[in-house]
Amino acid sequence: MKKLVGAMLLAITAVACTQPVDYKKERDAVMKFHDVVMGDHSTIVNYQMKLDTLQQNMAVLKTKYPEIDTLKEKETITALLKDLTAAEDSMNDWMHKFEPDITGKSNEEAIHYFQKEKAKIVAVDSLYKKEIKSSEDYFSKFRK
Repeated sequence: MKKLVGAMLLAITAVACTQPVDYKKERDAVMKFHDVVMGDHSTIVNYQMKLDTLQQNMAVLKTKYPEIDTLKEKETITALLKDLTAAEDSMNDWMHKFEPDITGKSNEEAIHYFQKEKAKIVAVDSLYKKEIKSSEDYFSKFRK
């Protein structure tokens, strides 16, 4: 009997000590990750400006690098700009749709929502990193 009571007390204590996950922790994790991704946003915008400047000054580029095919470079720059803009648009889209107010949702529903949003912002981060790398690879050929 003592063993049964002891086991029950242990079980009750274990259940009482396990606190459910609070949606606020999930929301805070999403917001912190968003802030990290926004650190790359300035890089995206900076690269868009650099590419736009290159595209507008093909004559200067041709003078400095006479071997380049300016038509091909314009096409490459246009594609890079399109991809950078798509990455930036994905962040803007996510921010406009993100709803940190969970009024009317249960804790579990809120947790699920913020976990889904975390996955979305992780995807945006991957896209940012991919486009930043593509731009850096392109710029590297002019650093010789």
